[in-house]
Amino acid sequence: MGPDTLNIAGIDAHLGLKSVGGKRERYESLLRKFAGRQADTVVAIRAALSVGDTSTAERAAHSLKGSASTLGVTELAQHAAEAETAIKTGQRVDETLESLSQSLATVVEGIHAALPE
Repeated sequence: MGPDTLNIAGIDAHLGLKSVGGKRERYESLLRKFAGRQADTVVAIRAALSVGDTSTAERAAHSLKGSASTLGVTELAQHAAEAETAIKTGQRVDETLESLSQSLATVVEGIHAALPE
């Protein structure tokens, strides 16, 4: 990657680019889609938990973890993994969702700032 390397807080663009064969336009498109689709994931998880639907909440955290990991958003993927475990075990759920929410907001804001539509 040259001087125009993507520099977005919380994202390992080098790792993410490797997952799409180095195709920068494709990677940027995937990051934009990720930001759009995942921005409200924590809200959705909390909504599912509020009605006792732990399987939907767990699936949402798992999906976020996978997408983030593939795109090189490693810290967010770790927070999503912790939230998924917390939902499974019923322990530290609020605490892990708060960390996940903050991490997700930072990444989504970073993507929107670096890659305007």
